[in-house]
Amino acid sequence: MNDKYLENETKARQYLARFSEEILGHVIGGETVPGKSSASMENRTPIDGTVLNSTAMGGAAEIDKAVTAATGAFTDWRDISGAARRQLLHNIADAIEARAEEISLVESMDTGQAIRYMGKAAIRGAENFRFFADRAPSARDGHHLPAVGQLNYTQRQPLGPVGVITPWNTPFMLSTWKIAPALAAGCTVVHKPAEWSPLTATLLAEIAHEARLPAG
Repeated sequence: MNDKYLENETKARQYLARFSEEILGHVIGGETVPGKSSASMENRTPIDGTVLNSTAMGGAAEIDKAVTAATGAFTDWRDISGAARRQLLHNIADAIEARAEEISLVESMDTGQAIRYMGKAAIRGAENFRFFADRAPSARDGHHLPAVGQLNYTQRQPLGPVGVITPWNTPFMLSTWKIAPALAAGCTVVHKPAEWSPLTATLLAEIAHEARLPAG
């Protein structure tokens, strides 16, 4: 093993240490909550099979609670101006960039993917938020399509909470592809990450909270 690999592994273990101290819960309504049952599962790194953390199992009760929280937050989030949503999503992008090393190293250990690839994926996640942030002010712009004898127009409006399911292999970046446009449009989100790689979903929730995204 070369020195750079050992350096990265040491940093990764430092970032991961806090996850081994307690069972990873569900983030609902801005708070971390345990599952209704006491069941949990071990999350092992594909790199060497060692246990990274234990994750609380979820089911219908947790989904219902998350949907209730997202529904409760929807009206306020929908009514925030597009300009304000734009700023909040750029704040999230700033925080992702600031924590890109942490995200890439944690995700590399969680998924087994190469660090050089995960580093690019983390930055792409920030770019996704910036792309959709800049479209938030015009997210509800409709179109008037003139035609002889007809009145054609479109309306855009947020419909409510959006359910998002993301895969295990590049979870952070792929979650931003789904979450950022939903938030930009004025929808709230219920995110179910893959149980085999849940850690960076927790990091994204922390980042959203630190960026002052409303709870829910």
